[in-house]
Amino acid sequence: MRRALALLSLALACALPAHGMDIRACSDPVVFRGAAVNALVLPWRADGARDAAVGAASRQISSLAHLQLLMAMLKYSSVGAVDLVADGGRQCDVDRVLATVSQTGTGTGKLERGKAVLAIWGRLFEQDGELFLQTYLRFARQGAQGLTPETITLDWAGAKFEAALPAQALSFAPRRIRLDELASIDKASRAALQVRQQPSDAAPGVEIGRSVHQSFPYAIVEARGDWMRVVPMRPGLPAGWMRARAAGDVAEWQLARWLPELDFADAMAGWLRLQVGGLQPAERERVVRAVEAGLTRYEKAVPADLAPSAWGLGAALRGQIAWTQGRRADAAERFSEALQRLPASAAGTNLAAVSALSGVTPDAAAAAQLSQRLLAALALSPRDPQVLGNLQALYGVYAQRPDWSPWPPAELAERQALLRSAR
Repeated sequence: MRRALALLSLALACALPAHGMDIRACSDPVVFRGAAVNALVLPWRADGARDAAVGAASRQISSLAHLQLLMAMLKYSSVGAVDLVADGGRQCDVDRVLATVSQTGTGTGKLERGKAVLAIWGRLFEQDGELFLQTYLRFARQGAQGLTPETITLDWAGAKFEAALPAQALSFAPRRIRLDELASIDKASRAALQVRQQPSDAAPGVEIGRSVHQSFPYAIVEARGDWMRVVPMRPGLPAGWMRARAAGDVAEWQLARWLPELDFADAMAGWLRLQVGGLQPAERERVVRAVEAGLTRYEKAVPADLAPSAWGLGAALRGQIAWTQGRRADAAERFSEALQRLPASAAGTNLAAVSALSGVTPDAAAAAQLSQRLLAALALSPRDPQVLGNLQALYGVYAQRPDWSPWPPAELAERQALLRSAR
């Protein structure tokens, strides 16, 4: 097993440590540069909280989310997680955080080209003695000049068409959780975090989650099934084996029981790991199964009518996996399902239109149908660059095949000029 499969931190501190990269202030975010996928956990801010316990709970939720998301991600290998804390009483700005870690160059703590980042954060508010959480999610990969959208491409009728996912950001519906439930989850989860002498639950272990004022930076040096052998990156910490959560394992202490959005984030991290690549075929199939398991857990917990955006994006993620595997008809069906969940999405309309062309013999009827669907997408978002680009590509096809074009050459030329000016 190759050394340094992943560099990560099990960060449980409530303040920025003097050394290490596991917990950082939002004003100074970093990622593990060598990791294929980094998760940035921003605070769940307490909105209008009169009870000090609610404010404390917001920090507790962020710490627990960081811990449990990281443990879930271990099965993907080459992952990192950073817990970001608000400094000086200021709120964390996710746009600024992502802009900072995606700056181009070779600076320490910046994303490498092709590597991925997942940001998760939320808000916490109290009503009638109960806590409600709302979670937000964003994801992207690093391109040549910063974060770039995830796309598929298709060559059809001598032209190239491109389409992106319907969304790369989600706002989940608020969910309820009680303070006493959160305290129980916190106690049990930290007790479950152990480094064992052997890769077995029966082997003696040392708890490393007793204190909320310490950080635990580790490097993974070997993987054996669901077990990872870790070595400390700071003197005085135990070395040994830790068990990553297996797909489908939802223990009693898992915060995801009350916050299934963490299951969606887990699946998203796996999907990003597939996008980054570098996996052997068996590893890739294992990650595909884990992605499906995470999406299924979320969908079992949250009905589609309460989360159409998440269900729609989940369908698109499955479609992209099928597209990559060469199952284009299955992919087109999934993208069509995503559009049904997100009918107002120009990107979703464009994605369904482009994917539906795969395997279709180019002719005037197919071109007319594509034109109709692209114009529908344009009506939803007149400045969408991919929709404009695809229309320009289609009009180029019409120029080459005037017998397919619904317009005479002069009018087609005018339309092409308008598209060029709009872009």
